[in-house]
Amino acid sequence: MQSSQSTLSEREIAQAWAIITIIKWKKKLAINKVCNSSTLFNSFKYNVLASAGGNVLKITLLFEYYGRFVDMGVGKGVKIGDVKESATSRRLSGKMLGNRRRPKKWYSKTLHAEVMKLSEIFAKEYGHRGVIAITENVSDKSINNG
Repeated sequence: MQSSQSTLSEREIAQAWAIITIIKWKKKLAINKVCNSSTLFNSFKYNVLASAGGNVLKITLLFEYYGRFVDMGVGKGVKIGDVKESATSRRLSGKMLGNRRRPKKWYSKTLHAEVMKLSEIFAKEYGHRGVIAITENVSDKSINNG
């Protein structure tokens, strides 16, 4: 007995998730007004590696490495430990003192949220597939025994 609903493969789910994550990253870049973001904006790519059975083994999201530094507010001589110190000195002394770099959170928070969503999607999908398998198995046995 076949299910009346067609389900997406793990690979299709992973590809859709990667596309949505990249779209959200691009929106965050625009919202945070990241300078020279066109190079970063155009560098996003993804790859989904699946086994022969279609099970997802690995999802790779690629972009220019300097984008991570923008997210943390570091680079060009500014270390991660200096970011908070610079923010404090700016607040106390004004914008002219301290480093002008500020974290522009486009990557880390978005990625964490999207990974949590992907885990929920797969949990629901596997639960749904389990129910279908049990239902089909019970129905097949009922037909064969009845």
